Amino acid sequence: MQKINVFFKKLENDAKVPTYGSPYAAGADIYALCDGSVTIPAGKSAFVHTGISLEIPEGVVGLIYARS
Repeated sequence: MQKINVFFKKLENDAKVPTYGSPYAAGADIYALCDGSVTIPAGKSAFVHTGISLEIPEGVVGLIYARS
């Protein structure tokens, strides 16, 4: 399996760096950058600011999924 580097840039000072929950995690955790909680109704979607930008390499797809 080939290792892929995904570069990121913090756009805001308070933004959190993406992290991996374990050495064998399939993907990194990203964090919302907001003042309060966000509720997204079932079946709906929303844009949630993270304060980071990602550089996804050509030939690779970046997917964002809810954890639970």
